[in-house]
Formats: sequence, C-alpha cells, structure tokens
Amino acid sequence: MSTTLFRRPPRRQPPEMPMGELSLQEPPVMPEEPTGNLSLLLTFLPMALGSSMMILLFVTPGSGGPTTWIAGGLMMVTTMSMMVGQMGRATSSRKRRTKGDRRDYLRYLTQTRRKVREQTAEQRRSLSWLHPDPASLWSIALSARLWERRPAHRDFAEVRIGTGPQLFAVKINPIQTKPIEDLEPLCARALRRFVHAHATVADQPVAVFMRGFAQIVLSGDTDAARGAARAMLAQLFTFHSPDDVRIAVCCDDETAAQWEWIKWLPHSQHPAEGDAAGPLRALRPTLTEVAGMFGEEFAERPRHEPGAAPNRDEPYVVVILDGGEAGGETHLTGAGYRNAVLIEIGQSASGRSSKRTLRLDVTADALEMVQQSRSGKEVRTPLGRPDTLSAAHARVGARIVSPFRLGATTEISEPLATDFDLTKLLGIDDLATFDPRPMWAARSGADRLRVPIGIDEDGHIVELDIKESALEGMGPHGMLIGATGSGKSELLRTLVLAMATTHSSETLNFVLVDFKGGATFLGLDRLPHTSAVITNLADEVQLVARMQESLQGELVRRQELLRRAGNYSSVLDYEKARAQGAPLDPLPTLFVVVDEFSELLSAHREFIDLFVMIGRLGRSLAVHLLLASQRLDDGRIHQLESHLSYRIGLRTFSSMESRAVIGVPDAYELPPRPGSGYMRTDVSTLIRFKAAYVSGAYRAAATRRQRQEAVRKLVVPYSTGYLMPREPVRIEPEEPAVPDEAHSAEGGAQTLLEAMVDRLTGKSPAAHQVWLPPLAASPTLDELLPALEPTAGLGLAPVDWA
Repeated sequence: MSTTLFRRPPRRQPPEMPMGELSLQEPPVMPEEPTGNLSLLLTFLPMALGSSMMILLFVTPGSGGPTTWIAGGLMMVTTMSMMVGQMGRATSSRKRRTKGDRRDYLRYLTQTRRKVREQTAEQRRSLSWLHPDPASLWSIALSARLWERRPAHRDFAEVRIGTGPQLFAVKINPIQTKPIEDLEPLCARALRRFVHAHATVADQPVAVFMRGFAQIVLSGDTDAARGAARAMLAQLFTFHSPDDVRIAVCCDDETAAQWEWIKWLPHSQHPAEGDAAGPLRALRPTLTEVAGMFGEEFAERPRHEPGAAPNRDEPYVVVILDGGEAGGETHLTGAGYRNAVLIEIGQSASGRSSKRTLRLDVTADALEMVQQSRSGKEVRTPLGRPDTLSAAHARVGARIVSPFRLGATTEISEPLATDFDLTKLLGIDDLATFDPRPMWAARSGADRLRVPIGIDEDGHIVELDIKESALEGMGPHGMLIGATGSGKSELLRTLVLAMATTHSSETLNFVLVDFKGGATFLGLDRLPHTSAVITNLADEVQLVARMQESLQGELVRRQELLRRAGNYSSVLDYEKARAQGAPLDPLPTLFVVVDEFSELLSAHREFIDLFVMIGRLGRSLAVHLLLASQRLDDGRIHQLESHLSYRIGLRTFSSMESRAVIGVPDAYELPPRPGSGYMRTDVSTLIRFKAAYVSGAYRAAATRRQRQEAVRKLVVPYSTGYLMPREPVRIEPEEPAVPDEAHSAEGGAQTLLEAMVDRLTGKSPAAHQVWLPPLAASPTLDELLPALEPTAGLGLAPVDWA
C-alpha cells in the first residue's frame, strides 16, 4: 500500500465559483412625438404666412381672372404638400432612431449573453467538482482528493442528493429608472427573456447540509430511496476520513444483503474491538446495538440543537435504518444526538415531521421535499431528479478505500520521514529472480541517463537526469554537498547503483573516486559498468598525478576515437550514426563521481584544471561529472560555477553553506534524517526529497513467503457477523532460495547493495578500464627475465634462448 501512495497524483485546485453582480443596461426609451398646437404652429406658420403673401400678390382688386385664382390655388396646394412632407420626415427620423437604438441594445444583450454563458460553465465546473456524480466517486477515491474534507471545512457533511435547477451564482440586476410604458417594447421583452433564461441554471447538484438535521427520512419508492442513501454514504466515505465520520447500518435479515458491502469501509469498523476477521463491523439488527458500537461517549452526547455549532473534536455519526428494530434506549429516533444523523428508509417513516427532520419523497424520476404547514397541510417542493447508486457501485468504492487509514495515510503523505529501499523506486518485486537485461532494453532516448533517487513531499518519485539541458536533462555536471551524517555516501551509492540497474555497461560506465579512501564505493568495483574505482588518494600521494593523467588520457582517447571514426563532432552524433547502421563500436557515457573533492582541491590545487576541462569538453565527449563533499569551499570552485547545472544539498553545517549550494538556507534547517535534502535544477526549481537507501539488509523473497503463509493460515470468510478469533499458527523458517547469496563476503548478513551487484555481475561486457591497479612493489629481474641454466661454453644462459 505504501508504494502506491508514494505515487499519488498532485492535488488539483478546485475551479472557482463565479461571484458578484451583473448590472444590465436599461432598454432604450421610445422617442417622444411632437404634441400640442403651439409646436405645429411654430413649425408651419412661416410657410402659411409666405403662401398668403404670394396669394395677395397675385389676387389684386379688380382682377378676377381665372389665371389669378389658379395661381392662388397652386400656392395653397404647395403649402399643404410642404406641411405633409415635413410631418412625414419627422416620423421617418423617429423610426430610424428607434431601430438604431433597438439594434444596439440587442447587440449589447448578445455580448452579455456570451459572458453569462461562460460564467454558467464555470459554475457547472465548480459545482461538479464540489458535488460530483456519485457514479464517478470511485475515480476520486483513487486520487489525491480522498478524504479531503475535514471537520473545519465549510462543506463538511454536505452531500449531493440529486440534480435540479439552481440560481445563477452571479446576481443579475437589471437597472430600471423609467416607467416600463416608456421603454421600447421589443427591447424590454428581450431583457425580460434574458433575465428569465439565465436567472437559473438547469441540472445542477442539489445538496443538503446533514449537520442541520437529526433525521433524514427517505420515503416513496423503497428501491429508489435505498439508491439515494447509498449515494449519500458514498460521498461521505469518499470525502471524509474514518476519524471524522463513522457509518453504521441497522437492518433486519431481509435487508442485510443490501448493506453487506459496508463491511469494507474503515468508517464502519470498531476502533478497538475485533474478531477473527479484524475490527468489528457496524451492521446490527437494532438501534440499541448500533449505538453501543460507538461507545459510552456517544450515549452521553447532548441532544441535537438546530443551528448550534458542532463539536469538531468528536466524529460525525451517520446511521442507516432500513428494516431494523428502532426501539430501545436511544435518542436517534427522537431528539437525536449532537453530531449525528439517522437516515430512515421506508414508507413507515413518512409521517414524522419536526424542525430536526428532513423528509424527502424519492421516486425513480422525481425528488420532492415534504413539509407541513401550520394548518397541518402537506406541502411538497420539487427539487429535481434524485441521485441513485447501485449496491455494486457502492461495493467498488468501499473496496477502493478499504486498505487506507488516516494514520497510515498521514504517515505516507509525509514520505520525507519514511525510509525505503531502491528496489521500491525501481519496481523490483523479487530481487532473487530479477534480470536487468529487459530493463536495459526498454530504456528509450528520453529515459536514458534518468533514474529515480527518492520521493518528494507529495510522495512523487524524484528523478535525476544527467543529460544536458539541450536533451531535456538536468546535466551534464552537478554537485552534492552534505554534512557528516546527512547520508551523502548512501546517496552516491544509491545513484550509482540505480544507474547500473537501469543501463547496460555498453551505455554507461563509471569512474568512482574517493579521495579519503572510505567505504563509499566499496563493492561497486564488481559492477561491469565500473571503469575505475580510485581510493586512498590522501594516503598515496603519488597516485593523484596518476589519476589526473588517466582521466586526461580518457578524454584524449575519446577525441581520437571520434576523429578516426569519421570526424564526429560529439558522441551524440557518433551514437546517431551507430543507430543508423554504421559499423561502430559502442561508446558508453562516462559518469565520473568524485567524493570529497574539496579535500582533493585543498591538497592538490592543480586538479581544478582537470575538472574545468571535463566541464568544458564533457558535453561533447559524453563525460559527466558529479562532485561531492562535506563542505563547500567557494574560493576553489568559482571556475566551475558555470559548468555545474544541478545542485543537491543535504543537511549542511551552516546556512551560508546551504545558500552557496542551493541559493537558500533551507538545507541547514533540514531534520537530522539521513537522505533528506534539496535538489535545484535551475534558478526557479527547488525540490525537497528523501533519498532511497541500498545499504540495508537484504530480505529474501522466502521471508516474505513465510509471512504470507502465516497470514494465509489465519484467513477466514469475511462477513458482517462476529467470527471467533483463531490462534496464530507458527511457521517454521524456510531455507533461503539461494543460500550462497544470503551472506556477504565478510560473513555477515548480505546488504541490498551486495545482492543487487550480484544480480548485475556478468550480465553485460566489462567496461573499458581507465585505471589499472598500481603495483605494490617494483618487480625483480628474476620476475622479468626467463629462467637460467648452465650452458656449455656460455655458463648461465636463458633457457631456450637463441
């Protein structure tokens, strides 16, 4: 279980609910028509006066010819035409202005509608996150959201009971300052339809706050009511931990099969008492027995008071009553207990009504809340469609959460305090039968030179990728600083062994240097990947120059090999040509690990030039450098700063040292647990991690089989009833599967490192030897020359020599 929880996904942030108000603009008003005689008089009086004057000019005294009267009549007709045309233009202008205002307002509503639809989608996402479909709860139980709601959360004990229309989260507030009679009718109607369409959102979760009631009665269709109760329980055991919520069922023999699945819930198991199958399961035929499952403290709880603040220090108790005996000395069916609710199922409970009781009528397609008015009349309020969950779905969810406990989860959710070996990170179940060759063959370009070294604060695997940044890695070179007791040597062994387990010697080789000659790399010389293990440099001063020449010679050898093979600019181009079929020998990456490099530079200042050369040429020659030390001397490595890509800081001696390594003083404040550290891969990424170990004792698979066999002897059928406990069976220890590999070379118990090295030895060709063991003493001439024997005429002469 712990291995699974190590890889739990990160917790996502819930979608935000839209809030605030939406103020809508007022529809345009109708333009006012000119009214009153004065307005008409002022408009048409000048034309009438002008026409009258023209008539007087033509109609003179004494002249009554027809021409004169025709001219006057034409003037009157012209005047009237002008008056009518002026009135038509005024009406047409008013209509054009009205159409323009209407078009602008409808366009405004269209743009606002898009915004409202986006906010509606946000509301759907937020409510779906808060109250998901009960059928999808099994996937939530497999995520980081398991048991995310604690008693202090405002949504604690708030469960979804169905789907129906809900108010839009953003308050729509239409501004209206003028009488509706003055508004443009079409725009006013469009506004009313807009508000009516978006004031509510259809098919949204309908939730109930269970803490507000002492009883919840589910009447109507019995099967639908049971499905609704299962949906409510599924939300409770998925989002609430067994320390915060306790679940029990009171049922008879006929309905027990409907609730048999709760035996898997840790929420329904007695915290102290047990039987042969484990903790007692809270499924009983009477409410009195159910109340006894919660102890005397539950019976001493005060009555339920609506609106009273809950006590967060005691678990919330949920009891299902489905056919069981409701009598006895318990207040569950009456006033109720604080922090407890009784969910009753069946027609017989539909008549109860009080402020402490929520009555819901449940059918296959409808969910209604039933209340009683002051006159005693029944009032039904439709809520929507009820949620339902089958017994099979509930059983699946219960089985998923059954292995977890809050104590175990808390321990694993803080994996930085947990010790674990490298085989767990690599996914190796049985090291005795492990064959590394399939793992080597499965390594692709992206996984090459990337290995797990530990876990972070969230339980995710932390990997170190020594490839260069152009290949999406963290390398090619890095530095590791850790004080005495911080686990520096163990981390180096873990890193080297993880690299060897996941890469063939044709892909990766090691040069391991320990200046002080300690036990950091003891036993790793047997790996086929090891090109050199160089130790005791502090005691054998003459070997220091020899090591420097060996590493420089390896760089020159690689340069010459690339030149002779076809003038390749880098090992990367060389490997690409080899992958395309060019007849080239493998040129593995060389990983140079130098422990106590600060002491080396302190005694031999000239070595900084070699490290700078590796830093400069290593990218193209596939030579990677990792420098490790207990302390950091800034004055000696300033030339290397630009070449060191990743930094690993275990617990340091001072905050200044931590700041020099990872940029912050946090490594100085790490707890005194070996393997705790920080890894900085760039200026903005700092990862807290706990490293794996490889120096612990190796436990063979036979030991695990013995424990499994002992447990198998105690296996009993898992049911809801009481099972008489059995006495444990003593299992005689087995002989180990591979006796010769059960002990180390020193005769003690074999370590995990030794066992893993044994599995890797002989599985791939030996690496190119960069370093040959130095001679202990100069050879004598007797060792170099052939044997001598007396020869006639010559005296002593070599045997068979011409």
